[in-house]
This record gives sequence, structure tokens and C-alpha cells, in this order.
Amino acid sequence: MVEIDINKEIDDDSQFLDPQGYVDSITDEELVPDVLHQKPTLDEFEDCCVVVTGIPAIGAERISKLQAVLTKVIEKIDKRAKLFVPTNPEGGSVGVLFTEWPDKEVAEFAVAGLEGYALDKNHTFSAKLFSEMRNMKTVDPDWKTPEKTAYNDVGDLWWWMQNDRCRDQFAVQYDKIGVPTVSVYWHMKGHEPEIAGDPASVAERANWTESVFTWSPYGSYMATIHQRGVALWGGPKYARFQRFAHDAVQFIDFSPCETYLVTYAAPQDRGRWWEGEEDCLRVWDVRTGELKKSFSPFALTKRPQLPCWPFFKWSFDEKFFACLKAPEKDKLEKEKKIDGISVFETSTFNLVDRRHVLVENIKQFEWSPTQNVLAYYSECTDTLPAEFGLMQVPQQTKLRTARIHNVAEAQMFWQKSGRRLAAYTMRYNKKTLKESGELKYGGCSYHVEIFEIDKKDVSLMNLPLPEPFINFGWEPQGDKFCVLTGNQAKATPLVFKLEANGHAPKLMSKLDAGVQFNEVMFAPQGGWLAVLARLSTGGNVMFVDTTLSEAKRTNVVEHPQFNKGYWDPTGRYFVTCSTVGGRAGADHGFRIYTFQGRELCRKNMDRLSQFKWRPRPPAKLSEQKLKEIKKNLKKTSARFIKQDDEEKCRASQEVVEKRRKIMNTFNAVRNKNAAVMTSTRDKRIGLRGGVDTDAELNTDDFVEEEITIALSTTKTPAPLSEEDEAD
Repeated sequence: MVEIDINKEIDDDSQFLDPQGYVDSITDEELVPDVLHQKPTLDEFEDCCVVVTGIPAIGAERISKLQAVLTKVIEKIDKRAKLFVPTNPEGGSVGVLFTEWPDKEVAEFAVAGLEGYALDKNHTFSAKLFSEMRNMKTVDPDWKTPEKTAYNDVGDLWWWMQNDRCRDQFAVQYDKIGVPTVSVYWHMKGHEPEIAGDPASVAERANWTESVFTWSPYGSYMATIHQRGVALWGGPKYARFQRFAHDAVQFIDFSPCETYLVTYAAPQDRGRWWEGEEDCLRVWDVRTGELKKSFSPFALTKRPQLPCWPFFKWSFDEKFFACLKAPEKDKLEKEKKIDGISVFETSTFNLVDRRHVLVENIKQFEWSPTQNVLAYYSECTDTLPAEFGLMQVPQQTKLRTARIHNVAEAQMFWQKSGRRLAAYTMRYNKKTLKESGELKYGGCSYHVEIFEIDKKDVSLMNLPLPEPFINFGWEPQGDKFCVLTGNQAKATPLVFKLEANGHAPKLMSKLDAGVQFNEVMFAPQGGWLAVLARLSTGGNVMFVDTTLSEAKRTNVVEHPQFNKGYWDPTGRYFVTCSTVGGRAGADHGFRIYTFQGRELCRKNMDRLSQFKWRPRPPAKLSEQKLKEIKKNLKKTSARFIKQDDEEKCRASQEVVEKRRKIMNTFNAVRNKNAAVMTSTRDKRIGLRGGVDTDAELNTDDFVEEEITIALSTTKTPAPLSEEDEAD
């Protein structure tokens, strides 16, 4: 055995060389596929170089002065930059400046600063990364203007909003006779749902989608996923409006105003995934079908797969969309925590101001539903507290921040009106690290912080919770919210109200505790609240009226083991669904209730996987018109009540007429057979020896006979005969 000292330095590196003529049969892709994408490339250097045009073209005698002026301009951005002014054979400038920056981020920031910079009234700079300049191609001399594509008119996209009875639609995906089917229905109050198509085949199709479907935010389109891409359907005939080619697409998401569609497909070849993932995240224009921008998920996250979906979060007006910034690495190549947000603008699909929004240790962010304001939460460290903040975009101005120590868990909830933001925090007194590496927190308390955006300087109030936090829900437009506290064995809904001059939320009502309640949902128009116990054996849903001075329970219904619940867009109906993916053994189907909890419809469906109400577009009515409608609501509701009564009467009349028709058919057959019996009566009497079996019986021929039946019996031994006694 040869002893080797592993600590001894080896001066001769030749022993590590391959023998002469050796050919390595294993490629780098097979040996180190997980790190090969980190191999340095020329593009990484080119991303640090910026080309600036619009420089004054001067003679050789003034070149040194020009360089001094340009140096001052460049050093205002970063003093570490290097610059080079190319010259012509005579020694004068050619109107171009080359600059080199420390890294890509600084270079992108420099592009934003130098683009459009006015050196004087005759010279304005234009800046681009060198990598972008390299990718520019010369215009094809044979290039021609593309021909206009005819608009695919599928009819009125909002035709379903013009229903005389103001009925809503919903779509379901289930197995019909063993075949995956998607069906669109009209919701008929008090009646079975009706297929929403004429003919019915246009709204009920087998294999309409290969995975799932979804409605666009305004309900204009239904999107279906296929192996070759995504298709949009709309109009009265549910015709194909648009299609987007994206092989093996897995996830889709619409922007809030349904202008853009985001699609994602995982790279197919997992051995060389970094080559196929450069454009696997795509943003499309819905109306034209144009591909607006492709993204590399790895470049955005530094992960081989997406961490969540939807990946991009959109501002309310679609001017911006954002995601968490990819984590950086320190000098030892250790991954740091995420320290920013990547905000893109849809006008150019580039980063706003060519730079990230920096927020240390950021964990979560959400857009305001009505303003270009970002709410963010950055987790605490051993030395820094957690921070909740509101930031105006694109100015990156912080409107309000709140710093809280010892935060173990947090969530944020925007009110639909955008007037308020709630931040739940779980705070601890001490924490210990278990041997398994899991953190254990002790002495926990639970709080809800309320940011009021419409108040001066964004007021902030604190609400301590008596029990552990479970769920939270805002009234969309009002001043109320509901907090669900407790545990699975006993969960209590607490309804609070925010008063105009109050310094803390006021408890309106403490509702009856329930078992396994885990979600609260206000109706889209407010006023009514549903408290759900999803995936529970009992499957309870509590309906609560919050329009009164004190919130009161109106009804509690049961749908055992249901796993999904939805309000319809108007807030008049609520549906509970038991779908594939819920608890094992549950009967798949859905049940529809009124907002007060009265059951209207119950329908079982084999392997029901999706139930989705068709969304409604926002009402384009003025405040005056809305007030007028509310003022005349009693008259309007009376008209609808009358129509409901007429429909009930019409339905009853239809049943009576149907029964009368069936009875008339029966009488016709009965009379026909009675006539045949009458015509053959004499023959039957002759065949039966003169006995008329059809004649009525004579009661005088009956004989009365009484039969006595013993109601109880007893066993007594029979007397033995003399022979038996002798034996």
C-alpha cells in the first residue's frame, strides 16, 4: 500500500494532464449539465459595454477637450467607467463613444441616464448596450410592408350581457359518458341550468381543452390549452377568435384589462434546459396575436423552474408588470436573499428606468387594485426589523412604511376599492432552532395593521387579535372586514367596522364559532359574507348579513367535503363545488345557493374538475346614474319579482298542460281498447259457456262466512295412549 499525504502540495501539475492521444468520450453537457449554463460567454462582457451616438464630430485639434467633457458626463453616473472615443484617419471624432462599466446593472442604469441626454442644443445622446447593437440586423432590401390581416369578427363579445332576465353564465369541465367535456350554462333561478348555445352543441363540446380552461377578466373570451398552444373563443357561437402558438404550454394568465396574455411552457430537453428556456415565458397581444416579449425564467429567478404562478403581477391599468428580482451572489458565490423587484413597462417591455426597485430581504409584494402603488413586505433579520411599505411607481417614492420587530409570518390583503391595505403579522418573543433545522417560535401574538391610503400621510392603525389568525376578507367597497381566528376545532369569525374618526377598528359582531372554518369571502358588491369550512367532513357554509348595525347569521348549509366556493359576479348567488383533487370519496358536483343560503340547485357531475362563473366587465356608469338606479331599486326589483312569479306560473302551467296531454293520450288508447272489448263480447260469452265475465257481480249470491283466527297460542303436551305409557 502506498501512503499519500493529501496535505502535501504538489508542484508538478503534469501528472494531472491526460495522456497523449486521449479522447474524452463524455461531453460537458453529460458531465456537468447543472452548472454548464454558468460558463462565461462573450455576451456577458458585451452587456457591460454601452455605445453612445450623437457625440459631436470635431477635428483632431479639439479631441482632447471633447474627451474631458465626456469624462465629466460619464463620471456623474459611475467613476469606475472607462471610455474610448474612436477617431477617423485625420484624428477627429466620428460621433460615437464606447464605454465600459463594472457590471451589467450599472451599464443598464447608464443607458437610462444617457438616453436622450442633451449635451448642447445641437447634440442629444442615444445609448444602447453593445449586445443590443450586435443583434441589430440590416434591413432586407426586399423587405415589404406586411399585409394587413383581416379582423376575425366572431360577433358581439358581450352578447351574453344582453340577456332579458340578466342571467349569468358559468362553465364546467367534467366527464360526460367518459369523455372530457366543457359546457357553458345559463344559470336559471329555481330551474335546472340550461346550455347557453343555439344550437346546444356550440356551448358543449367534447375535448374542448386538453388540460384546463379559463375566462378572461371581463368575460369576453374563454381560453383553452392545447399541445400546440392556446386558443381564445368568443361570440354567440363560441367561435375561435385568436390562437397563440406555444408548444407544450402549461400555464396561462391574462392581464387585468385582458389586453395581454402570458403563457409558460417548461423546456422540453431537461439535459440542456438552459438552451430551451430563453423564450418559454411569453407575453402576447390578445387582439392581434402578436408576440410582444419573451423572457428567460432562469434570468429572472436564477432557478430552473418558476417558483409560482401567475409569475408576473400586473398594475391595474396594465402600464406595468413586475416580479421579484433574481438573487445576487456574494464574493464567495453564495446566494444572497432577494433584494428587489423587477418592474417592467408595457410601452417598451423593458425595466422601468433600466434598473430594479431595490428593497432588502423582500418577501412579498402586491399591486394596488386602483393605483400604481406597490405594497411590499421585507422579512426581518437578527439585526433588522420587518418592513411593510407602500411605494409609488414609477417614481419609487415611499408613501408610508412600518417597521416591526420579531415577525415570524406575514400576509397582505388589498381592499378592492384600493382605499386600504391590511397586513397580518405573527410576532414572537423567542425562537429556537431544532436539530432538524426547523425554527420554533414561542410567546406568539397576532396583529392586523390597517393602512388607510386615502387618509393624510397614509394613517396606520393596529388591531391585536385574541386568537391565532386563520383568514381575512375585506368588504369590497365598504368599511367592514372579517377576521377568522382560532383553530380547526373552533374558529370564530369577527366582523369589524372602520369609523370615520376612529383610531382603531370597532368590533361589530362576534359570530358563532364553527368547526374547521378556514376561509371568509365577502360578496363582490359587499353586504353579505360567506364563511367556509372547505375540505371538511361536515362542509359547512355560514351566510352572514353585515348590512345591519350588527352582523347576523342568516343560515348554515352543508355540502360534505366540498373544496371550492365562489360568489357569482353580482353577489346574488353562491356555489360550492366538490371537484377532482379534493378529498377522496367525495361526490363530485356543485350546489347553488342564494346570498341568504337557500339552496336553489344541486347537480352531480362525473369527475367535475372546474366550475367558473363568467366574469362581468366593470360598469361604465356615472356616479349620478348609479345613485338613480339605487333610488329606483324598489321599482326595479318589483318588476323582476313579477317576472319571477310569471315564470313560476308559466312553469306550473307547462306542467299542467304536459300532464293533460299525457292523460288525453291515455284516454284515447283506453277508449280504443274499450271499443274492441265491446265488439267481441258475444264471442267471449259463447266461448265461456254462456258465462258473462264482464257482468257486474250480484251481491245476493254472496255467502257470509266467519273465520276465527287465534291471536295467541300456547303449547300443551298431548295425553299419552295406554301403549305409549306401557312403553
